Amino acid sequence: MKKIYIVIAALALSAGSFAQTADSLLRRQMELERDFNPTLLDADKIHSLPALREPSVQKANTNYSTWAGRTTPPLEIALPRPGSIMTEIPYSLKKGYLSFNAGNYANLDGAFGYRLLEDDKNSLTFSFLHNSSNGEIKYVQNVEAETNKAFFMDNKGGLGYQHRADALTINMELSYLHSLFNYYGNRFGNPAFYEDENQRLGVLDAKVGVASRETDLLNYRGYVHLRNFSTKFDGLLDQEGIKGNEINAMVGFDKPFGDAQSKLGVDGKIFTTFYNNDINNYYLINAAPYVTFGSSSSFAKLGAEILFQNSNGTKARVAPNVKAQWAVTEHSSLYANIHGGFSNNTFLDMVQESRYIRPYGNVNPSYSIVDMDAGAKIGEVSGFRFDIFGGFKKTDDEHFLILNGRDVIDGGVPGAHKEVLRPVYGDLSHAHIGGMIQSNIWAPLDISLRLKKNFYNLDYVTIDETQVKDPKAYNKPGFEADLRAAFTLTGFLKLTANYYFAGDRWSYYDGSNRQMDNINDLNAGALYQINDAFSINLRVNNLLSQKYDIWYGYPAQGLNASGGFTFRF
Repeated sequence: MKKIYIVIAALALSAGSFAQTADSLLRRQMELERDFNPTLLDADKIHSLPALREPSVQKANTNYSTWAGRTTPPLEIALPRPGSIMTEIPYSLKKGYLSFNAGNYANLDGAFGYRLLEDDKNSLTFSFLHNSSNGEIKYVQNVEAETNKAFFMDNKGGLGYQHRADALTINMELSYLHSLFNYYGNRFGNPAFYEDENQRLGVLDAKVGVASRETDLLNYRGYVHLRNFSTKFDGLLDQEGIKGNEINAMVGFDKPFGDAQSKLGVDGKIFTTFYNNDINNYYLINAAPYVTFGSSSSFAKLGAEILFQNSNGTKARVAPNVKAQWAVTEHSSLYANIHGGFSNNTFLDMVQESRYIRPYGNVNPSYSIVDMDAGAKIGEVSGFRFDIFGGFKKTDDEHFLILNGRDVIDGGVPGAHKEVLRPVYGDLSHAHIGGMIQSNIWAPLDISLRLKKNFYNLDYVTIDETQVKDPKAYNKPGFEADLRAAFTLTGFLKLTANYYFAGDRWSYYDGSNRQMDNINDLNAGALYQINDAFSINLRVNNLLSQKYDIWYGYPAQGLNASGGFTFRF
């Protein structure tokens, strides 16, 4: 199935920073027919130019859902093709697309895009995205009020422009996101603190970037990324919501030497967030010198990041930035990455992790002393690939999201019950091992299986001023399995299926650890290509009709089905 990538101007030089990992979704659903798949979840990715990525295995992100994802999140790519997904860049001569899907729970998913201008030097594009849901969802826990309506509506419109000159490329982007949603979490018999009032989030996003053409002389690149954001209400319904501005700027230079693969360079970055209320402002300054050498199959990057940050007093840190890959044979290689640094955890960072985070207060930045992963990619040939991987990460002040419940106020008196998520903190050591196998040796069938085992160890977790005796890595799975398959019956009909499992999941509520139900998520669908311009699809999610929480007290949708079309013109 061919996909249309609508080229929206973006900061190509910083696309890796803006993109979100596909594994940040709760469900790894099939993309039955979404020739262009712009989801509000990937508000930055959709405006990135398709770009080749360094040969590396991307670590899975164990976050299950995000602020822009619905209770049943939007569709994703039907099947990851590890052997080609990082190098294939299909393009289309079509100028526009229109797609729409509708189903039970009032799930609506639509997208429109058009290339207003496209020539050798310039491109100008417009896109509009819509995702919404408004259905009754049943709580996993046995409570008197068994269900509640989970509502959200996200709309995002944007313009992107790119100018390609002989010596440089200029990218500009302007977009606005308008999001409405209610805090539908379990109240456990308590009054709804936020009364199912719809929260509003608005984000105005502007980016400008420039990158020189690659030469044997000095190369340069840089960008400025501005975001203005606001919400409707804060800790109370009658309080003004959080407002602020975020500035992210970068400039970098590199000088090739020896051969085309060897470079000596330095990147400088500054990131700041300013708030309108009592939330502490934040900044992070980063200087990152590095040297790279090698070839496209065997290469190394040696560097460090010198960091200055102002959370709880000015802090200075030095983090490693090392990458290496060695081609053992023509089709097999070994790789290793060692990194570290701060996670900013600003307001926009947190609502991107979960829109149901409490709409007030800071989330502390975390610092990874070391974050390393290594593995082997075996048999990178057409039709088969086998990967093994592992890693270790040590993080101070790692945050975990749990249901807020009752706050403890002065004198240890419990306050009102709040149906939002709040952060708790601990020093986390996280190791993982896993493997992936992918095959399409038999041409009609494309199948992949990924397994991952996580090991967590936490030091000193305090909740409501009480130290937890047996702390868990709350809301992070101990084991994951992800199976995906696509079967092409004819040139016009394609069937897809996937199964995702996440087990050994824990949360904390009302003074004790709570084990969460496993995720057993089976999805299937069918695509019928009527002609080059028009196709229809049908998809069914949660075929096993399983009940499970995304976060404790925030359940996922049950069995749900939808159908729709894609029109390319």
